Amino acid sequence: MRLRFSILRDRRVWVGAALCLLAAAVLPFSRLPGVWRMPDRWTEARPGWLYRSGQIPASDVAEVLRAERIDVVLDLTDDTPDRTRDAEQAAAEKLGIRYLHLPVVHPQPVVIANLATAVAEIERARRRGDRVLVHCTYGHRRSAAALALYARLIEHEPEHVAYAEFSRYSDADSNWSAGVIRFLDRNMDEIRAQVAADLAKPEPG
Repeated sequence: MRLRFSILRDRRVWVGAALCLLAAAVLPFSRLPGVWRMPDRWTEARPGWLYRSGQIPASDVAEVLRAERIDVVLDLTDDTPDRTRDAEQAAAEKLGIRYLHLPVVHPQPVVIANLATAVAEIERARRRGDRVLVHCTYGHRRSAAALALYARLIEHEPEHVAYAEFSRYSDADSNWSAGVIRFLDRNMDEIRAQVAADLAKPEPG
């Protein structure tokens, strides 16, 4: 009797372990209703209305946008074809969310124009009382540049406060951060002028 019980218990252990391994293998490729995960580096940049993150997984995008009551999405990812971006845009349109794809990629005029548009859109949303998500692919570089510019140009924060955004998820003294800060400083007057021009335009319909 004891031997039988021991064998049965061992079988249960092995079956339980096998089911756990199967679940671990299957869950990343499936989605349970009502279950999703937040995107990487999700951050409340300004309490209650301004958020930054990495790109939201396509399977979770509608739930995240709905749960966080996002009104405006500013997508700073590259301009190459991307199914995840397509899923995000489709989800935003279905939910009635304003979605702008503003790729921060060279040439320089495109970088300046799209960063300026992002800053102006954030400020327009704040005035309306909307909740905004600014994201790039990983949530620690291009999104940081947009929020740093918002802090400098709209909130009039000193450089050391605005540029602290770069150190939130990466090394503020890295070559990348230092290079971007030099780029922003060198082009600040042009970016400021474009932000002002964008804000002077009528609200989008």
